[in-house]
This record gives sequence, structure tokens and C-alpha cells, in this order.
Amino acid sequence: MLCEGDLFVIDSSWLQVRGSSAPSRAGGKVTTLSAGERALIEAALGEANGSDLRPVGPAAKLGIPRQTLESKMRALKIDRRAFQAR
Repeated sequence: MLCEGDLFVIDSSWLQVRGSSAPSRAGGKVTTLSAGERALIEAALGEANGSDLRPVGPAAKLGIPRQTLESKMRALKIDRRAFQAR
């Protein structure tokens, strides 16, 4: 999601539906809301190499505020450092 003035543009590639349920990071089917959120957050972090480049970072790609992403990561016990390039 990119901010253009007062408008937000969502990266449409994140909205594409593949099958009846989204695959998890391990390749299985997602069966719970938290598993789905975890898969989306981990995919966004992986694509951003764990960084938080605000205009194009994982929160922007997911279309949520950075604080919300951080809150969800704490709740799901997702460590951003696991996705940083070494």
C-alpha cells in the first residue's frame, strides 16, 4: 500500500486468491484466522527481509498501520529478526 496524498493504493498482488484457502508458509492449508494472519505477516516480512521501510514495508504491503503489525507480531510471537538478511 502506498500513500498518495490522502489516498492509499493497495498492492493488488496481495489480494489474489489461490484456491479455497491460502497456503501457509510450510505449504499446508490455513485453517484458523491466526494461522492465516501468521502466514501473511511472515510472507510480508520475508519479502521485506525483516526491515521496516515505511513506504514499502510489510505493514504497507498488508494495508495496515505499522503499530497494528507490531501488535499482531507480538501476539503471534513472530520475531522480525528471523526474516532479516544476514
